[in-house]
Amino acid sequence: MFLISEITLPFSYNYSNVLQLVSILAHSMLYFYIFWLTGTALLSYYFEFIKRDDVSTYMARVLINFPLKKISLPVVLGLIPFFVIYSIDLIWLTGSEFASLHNWTLVNILLFTLSFLFLYSYKSTFELVNLLSKTITDKESREYLDFMENNLIKHRRNAVIGVIGIILSLFLFSILSIAKLDYTRDAFRFDIFSYLLNGQVYIRFLYHLTISLSIVFIGNLFFNFAWFETKLDVSEGLSDFIKAKSLKGAVVTILLQPAFILIELLMFPSNSLSYLIFLSSGFAVVLIFIVLNQLNAYGKENLEVYLKYSFFLFVVILISVSTRDVVSIANVLKPKTVEIDQKFLAYEENLKGKLNIQTIEINGEDIFSAKCAACHKFDTKLVGPPYNLVLKKYENNREQLVKFILNPVKVDPAYPPMPAQGLIPPEAEAVADYILKVYKENLK
Repeated sequence: MFLISEITLPFSYNYSNVLQLVSILAHSMLYFYIFWLTGTALLSYYFEFIKRDDVSTYMARVLINFPLKKISLPVVLGLIPFFVIYSIDLIWLTGSEFASLHNWTLVNILLFTLSFLFLYSYKSTFELVNLLSKTITDKESREYLDFMENNLIKHRRNAVIGVIGIILSLFLFSILSIAKLDYTRDAFRFDIFSYLLNGQVYIRFLYHLTISLSIVFIGNLFFNFAWFETKLDVSEGLSDFIKAKSLKGAVVTILLQPAFILIELLMFPSNSLSYLIFLSSGFAVVLIFIVLNQLNAYGKENLEVYLKYSFFLFVVILISVSTRDVVSIANVLKPKTVEIDQKFLAYEENLKGKLNIQTIEINGEDIFSAKCAACHKFDTKLVGPPYNLVLKKYENNREQLVKFILNPVKVDPAYPPMPAQGLIPPEAEAVADYILKVYKENLK
């Protein structure tokens, strides 16, 4: 943590918007995968070790296989976004008061890594345990029976550790996301034990669990009945069971989500709210009801297209939720962002002094003389109209004038169209300020 924070350069206020966008992308990827893996682990364990019949065991194996089909999946969709979020936190949440929060983020990354490794081992031993249980007979040797028993013990141990680990990781993730909303400029101290008694943490954790189950049920329908590479062979006789369980589970868990979204909005600190928070939350709720409509249509008509719409719309819902969460934290951290921007300006001036770099001021009069004077004068018609006649409409609308200079359009048919001059925004602003200044002086 110390190394990353030491090599991190200060950033400007504008750069914070880029960080916010990157954080939304990273959160969207992590939300999708950690929710998917958590829901899969829970349901797979339930079907194999609690229900324990052959059909349920088969469904458990199908479920755990999707998010862990390749070891690269948890790395690309889980670990990398985790580290991106951690790095952004180190940049944004500077100061000793955030040290404990950063340390617990590292703990959570380690916990997530161990969890998916145990779950991957659980998934890998599924085939071996299934094969051994089918080939065993009463006449098998003691060594063979002991070998099978040891594999069953390892199989269940991997499942238990993996499920407990991923649930704890999700719970810790919920704590950390709520803790960032508690930031105040005057005082902030992260104490994980105090958050164990925080009701908002448990609301968010239950919401995350609900999303986890929803994405598993929808994903199970999509990958088994709509995705051509993993489509289930209906001749196996299990399709009706999987379809019924997944469809019912998806509808029930998705129905709960608008309530959680509303409750969380009511519990958000006032300084975290903005129009984008309400917009993304409302958009997510609208999409939720569209997904429910698509699932209902699939239950009646059994068409694959409804599953495809449901799955991809649910991914958009996750993006909306991650946008809401990231923006709410960014709103709370605005005082911190201003503080960081001030440090950047001081750092920039210090760096310029060390490198002997002088700041060159953009001069609007010089740019006007080089780019505009050949076609325009203030009181005389040249190629273009005199400025004293056309600048009246821009007198109190500087921004519109800057836009016109950057992207000119034909206005008066009596004059030829004005060609673009290839100016950058600061240059266009300088020209606009200059010609408006001269125009107002001519009116006196």
